[in-house]
Amino acid sequence: MKFLIALVVVSVVLSCGREIVEEEFAPVDTHDRYVDALIRLDLHETQMGRDWISAARAALDSPSVVSTPIEETVLFDPHEPAAIGYRFAAEQGRRITISVDTDVERYFADVFRAPASSEGTPEPVASRPESGAGIEFEPRRDAEYLLRIQPELLRGGRFVVSITAHASLTFPVQGVGPERILSFFGDARDGGARMHEGIDIFAPRGTPLLAASDSTVIRVGVRDRGGNIVTLRDDARDLLLYYAHLDEQLVRQGQRVRAGDPVGTTGNTGNAVTTPPHLHIGVYQGSWARSVDPWNYFVDPPATVPTESVAADRVGEWMRLSLSASVTTSVPGTTVTPRFVNRNPLLRNRPGPVDASGAGEPPDEPGGLSFALPAGEAVRAIGAIGDHVRIRTTDGRTGFVPAVALSDQSDPIGVDATQSAYDPRTGDAVAALKPGASVELIGSAGERARLVRLPGGRVALLN
Repeated sequence: MKFLIALVVVSVVLSCGREIVEEEFAPVDTHDRYVDALIRLDLHETQMGRDWISAARAALDSPSVVSTPIEETVLFDPHEPAAIGYRFAAEQGRRITISVDTDVERYFADVFRAPASSEGTPEPVASRPESGAGIEFEPRRDAEYLLRIQPELLRGGRFVVSITAHASLTFPVQGVGPERILSFFGDARDGGARMHEGIDIFAPRGTPLLAASDSTVIRVGVRDRGGNIVTLRDDARDLLLYYAHLDEQLVRQGQRVRAGDPVGTTGNTGNAVTTPPHLHIGVYQGSWARSVDPWNYFVDPPATVPTESVAADRVGEWMRLSLSASVTTSVPGTTVTPRFVNRNPLLRNRPGPVDASGAGEPPDEPGGLSFALPAGEAVRAIGAIGDHVRIRTTDGRTGFVPAVALSDQSDPIGVDATQSAYDPRTGDAVAALKPGASVELIGSAGERARLVRLPGGRVALLN
């Protein structure tokens, strides 16, 4: 039976917490306890036990650097202990969803907050529950995260892993979308004397205004600037949501509302009497002293659906490089022209250039070139993501190459003298080839060896 496990990255909500995580999916130490069990049984002294523990560490120390949204088809060979790790950035206001589609039941999936420096330790954020229920998490500030996936020893199979990001709150104006946001957080007000602490969403007078989340109404009143206002408190996210310039107020103080419930209608009361009807909505974190840009809370990123892999059906196959290739530890993100651009002027002051979405890019991204391989080298496809393939060499190195650099061509060759063939994983002799025998050459394996397919279909090394 196939299980679709939507993993939502989260942590118990605390006043100083860095993530919003449902308690059900709080981080657990099942992976650590499994390692302890291996040690108690002396399995850590076996080659497979050592490899499994080393793979778990490597997944966090040297993860694949990706950008959301991504989807990768990955193969875990039950005879080759392995783990995969991803490092990805998540912005405040986003909801991150991780899903794992697999037939394998016994595996670990854990999310960590990445350390700020190489000397730091990853902080646990969330873990896959035994029931396999879905998890989502919302970072309360911009941060980078690590996802590690690892089957138990001697278990393996095909996994499809996806990581996506969306706006975390319900859009607050019924019937319109981000195209009607015409004034942005950070815009100058009163000739530059103050900063706009919200966004303005324009819509015809009387358009219903909706609760952005499950919240409590803490104020319904009138203010000089805001006119008719409604304020909601979202305790789960520790947010204050301020609705201003309303025509009608449809809730009362102390009322509980669900996301999507009407709270009022658009107007131009207060200091907006000279402008068309609109909603000014402000988002404040923790207190009125900390206003935050509402954009990510209400507007999805430019891309929310992962690019389909062009080579998912080739995962598990041994192939050769048809041309020399640089093997990288990172994968290019999805390139999409954004439909909506956040024109918050403060974003121009972030480190690095401003990208098409209006968000500043980090000055340096971890990952990059790992090693180079010559044309003709034999590799195994162990994953596929977009137009790249995750490969493993015969000596165990891994990374990504463009799918177009791979060929499944093999060439028949003859054996001139008696020769032993060896398992590429263990090095054990698996066949003795006699003169005149014919095998299929997959590719070279380093400077002197060759990887071949024997008459029975088994893959082996010839020295």
